[in-house]
Amino acid sequence: MKKILVPTDFSECSIQGLEFAANLARKLRGEIHLFNAAETSNYLYSQDQFAVAPPAAILMEGIHENLRKASEERLASLKKRSFLKGMKVVSVCDVTANIHSSILDYSDRIKPVYVVMGSRGSSNIKKILLGSTAERVVRFSPRPVIVIPGKVSKPDLRSVIFASDFSREAYGIFPVVKEFASVFKAKITLLKVNTMDQFSRSMDDTEEMNSFNRAFGGKYETVIYNDYMKEEGILNYLKESGSDLVAIGTHGKRGLRRFFSEDVSAGIVRLALKPILIVNLKKYKRKSDIRS
Repeated sequence: MKKILVPTDFSECSIQGLEFAANLARKLRGEIHLFNAAETSNYLYSQDQFAVAPPAAILMEGIHENLRKASEERLASLKKRSFLKGMKVVSVCDVTANIHSSILDYSDRIKPVYVVMGSRGSSNIKKILLGSTAERVVRFSPRPVIVIPGKVSKPDLRSVIFASDFSREAYGIFPVVKEFASVFKAKITLLKVNTMDQFSRSMDDTEEMNSFNRAFGGKYETVIYNDYMKEEGILNYLKESGSDLVAIGTHGKRGLRRFFSEDVSAGIVRLALKPILIVNLKKYKRKSDIRS
C-alpha cells in the first residue's frame, strides 16, 4: 500500500496539509502516516551520557515520557477528524532534539511516495527557507515534498505547472510530476520564464521545449513567459493561468538551485498561495530513473 507521510505540529496549517494528504491518499488507495516529533532540549545530547548524574537522567526520562504521552493523545484526537473517516492512519511520535532529522529518518524507514507539509502561507512562510524544520525537510528529502500554503480551495487539482529550464535534469524528474498529475487527471503546462539578466532567444527556447515535449508524447502545452524576475514570472503565470499547483526541482543539500537560484526558490515557496511540489533532482538524475 502506498504511504504518505504527514509531519504535524498540530497547528491549523499542518491540519490543512493533512486534509490535502487525505484526499491524495484516497485517490492512491494509500495510507497516511501521521508523524509528530516533540522537541526536547538538546543540551543532554551534547554531553557524555555516562557523565550525566542519575537523578538528572531520571528527570529527563520523565520529561520525555510526558512529552510522548501528550503527543500520543493529540495524535489520537487528530485521527478522529471527519476527513480521515474510513482511512488507514498510522500515528507515530518521537521525542528528539532534532525534529527534521527525526522526520527524515522515519521517511527513510517507511519510504513514502510523498511527504506533505502544511505551511502558514504568504504571511509567515518565509520561515520555510530560513532554517526551519520544513525548510530542512524540503532540502534534504530524497522523496517528493508537497508544501500546502493554507487551505486548498480545490482539493481535486485540475491543472499543474512544471516550471523548469528544460535541461537534461528535467527529463529525470518530469515523470514524477507526470505521475502526480495523473492521480488527479490534471493537465500539465510546461513553463519557462525568460528574464533580461538570463536572456535566451525564443527560437532556442521553443526548440528546447518542443524537444522535451516530444520525449514525453508531445501532448503538453508549452509557455515561454517574460518577466523581470523568474519567481515573479512563475507566480504571475500561476495566477493568470488559474493553475492549481506548481512543480519545481531541488538539488537537495545545496538548496533549491540550478533550475532557479536559491533566492528565486525562496520567493516561490514564500509567496505562492497554491500548493508546490518539490522533487529532488539528485534522486532522479539518471535516464534510467525515468518511468514514463
